[in-house]
Amino acid sequence: MRGIWLLLLLSLAGNAWAMDLPEADSEAARLFAARCSACHALPHPKRLDWPHWRHMLRVMKRRIEERGVDMEGAEWRQIAAYLRRHAR
Repeated sequence: MRGIWLLLLLSLAGNAWAMDLPEADSEAARLFAARCSACHALPHPKRLDWPHWRHMLRVMKRRIEERGVDMEGAEWRQIAAYLRRHAR
């Protein structure tokens, strides 16, 4: 039972974090949240500056391809543009 409550609290915390995203209602923010949180905790765009985000996107692209997950180029470009706009 304790595990269920912990899972519920973590999911609510994750949703609260997503609501703090810049342009939270935009397609780009939703895409960023959906794609990135599928594998790990969602980082805030202001966590890194743009050069570091660009590097991390390359690393994540390689990891995603290794897992066999298909992600369109348009999605990558939209996430990259979103992170570029909101990087610190």
